[in-house]
Amino acid sequence: MMRVAFVIGLAAVMGPTGCGDDVTQAPTRFTDELHCDIGHAECQNRIYDSVAAMLGMDGVERPTIRTITVDQHAQEVRSSLNLEDLTGEDATTRGLRLMGFIPAASESLTETQVEYWINAIAAYYSRRSRSITIIDRDYEDIDGQAILAHEFTHAIQDIQFNLDAVSADADTEDGVMGVRGVIEGDATHTSFAWVYGQLGYLPEEIDWDAIHKERTDIARASAGDPEVALVDSASSFPYAYGFDFMTAVTLSGGLNGRAAAFESPPSTAIEVMVGFGAELPLFDFPEAAHPSPIEGYATEVENRFGAWYVYGFLRRRGMSDQVAWWTALGWVGDELAIYDDGSEVVAAWRVRFAHPLNASIVRDQVNADNTEVAWSALQDQDDVFVVAAESDEALIAWAEQPLDSMTASVVLKGERRRAGAVSAGNCLQSRHFSLPNPPPLLR
Repeated sequence: MMRVAFVIGLAAVMGPTGCGDDVTQAPTRFTDELHCDIGHAECQNRIYDSVAAMLGMDGVERPTIRTITVDQHAQEVRSSLNLEDLTGEDATTRGLRLMGFIPAASESLTETQVEYWINAIAAYYSRRSRSITIIDRDYEDIDGQAILAHEFTHAIQDIQFNLDAVSADADTEDGVMGVRGVIEGDATHTSFAWVYGQLGYLPEEIDWDAIHKERTDIARASAGDPEVALVDSASSFPYAYGFDFMTAVTLSGGLNGRAAAFESPPSTAIEVMVGFGAELPLFDFPEAAHPSPIEGYATEVENRFGAWYVYGFLRRRGMSDQVAWWTALGWVGDELAIYDDGSEVVAAWRVRFAHPLNASIVRDQVNADNTEVAWSALQDQDDVFVVAAESDEALIAWAEQPLDSMTASVVLKGERRRAGAVSAGNCLQSRHFSLPNPPPLLR
């Protein structure tokens, strides 16, 4: 069973998708040990009651908690798999691999998601059973209690706002990232604020800007790292940018502002990226990824991936962080479709910007890429079409299709096969999280 104490050191600064087991020791404001074994009901009740009171939900019933080993967690995840999903022969995997959203060496999208779940998750909250599962990774010091406070926050969110209802309209990867920015961002902010409160720090003493910059810098580095699946970077996105977003919401509006964010969560990742209260252009989502699909190809799936994927895509093409960020913030909509003719897969990503300059930057960056990938980018006013294929012949055929007229909608608007979330993650806490101890203090 995990023995956790409110004392001395914390895991060294590791981002949501970082790795490494180095530990640094830093003194807290307290000198006396405050032991709390999160495997014991007394400890669980104390943490839950305290977090619930902090959120104005005193007296609500505590969820059930179970602790499983790392091996049990891996077995549970893999036992639910359909082996056919692991072959990598499905069109979705092949299309996302063409776009660079999962690494070229990855076996399948499902395997990428599974590896994240097995290796990167510390705990998760299950909405159906209203229970919390903790994976026993021998957490030390405050880490275990912060993890439990995070998951308790999810349980309280579910009581307050009905998380299924909060997420009901999120039917794209981008939409899910926007909603998770609120759900995970709130749980992260609450757990951090709770820990610092337990350690005796006043809310006004904490330098939240410094904490957020550290985490968003790590997230941006992950998005630009070709060794990390871009979908894994998206999985970790809400623990950085959502955390920042919900800190601003909570500090400016208190519990009422927090409730308003759950009642009307962001519908896109860009709303979370630019920060709470920022002015945004009107969104203009294209209705199809490619105006004139080639005969014989069937649409396997359509999805909206959003500005975070635009940013990561450009970083992985060699663009500087500053230019990639500025370009991505011009995003007003996108649609990615993956087509299959029975033997070959083609992916077409149509990204719409507020200004044609942004579209031309993406076009030029893609076409200047000299990697051995069959892709091309074409521009039509504010839209850029990135087409990737498994052969040069297919690429040329698709790239020659006219872009200036909607001759054939890929799928009728009401009949689209939306892919929903592609990145892994739902009411969970990443294993690799950073909790500065002592926290940065305002001077």
